[in-house]
Amino acid sequence: MADRIQQFVRAWPSENVHPIPGLEDLPREVRRLAAKMIADARICGIGEDELMKSLGDIDDFLTHEYEKIHDPELGFRDA
Repeated sequence: MADRIQQFVRAWPSENVHPIPGLEDLPREVRRLAAKMIADARICGIGEDELMKSLGDIDDFLTHEYEKIHDPELGFRDA
């Protein structure tokens, strides 16, 4: 089961966290994506508790994923 969760956690951001030029409300976008990630995990048979155990705080995880694709001078760039 842990392998399936890890595969989900590795794959999901690359499929769902994308640059949004002009994004002004990152916390709102992170909350939207967190809800989608939880719903997608459920579809894969992964409960929210299992997901949180693997990731810690989902909002923090997704914020970090956005930070990896953000350029302070240019905004968000393709990963």
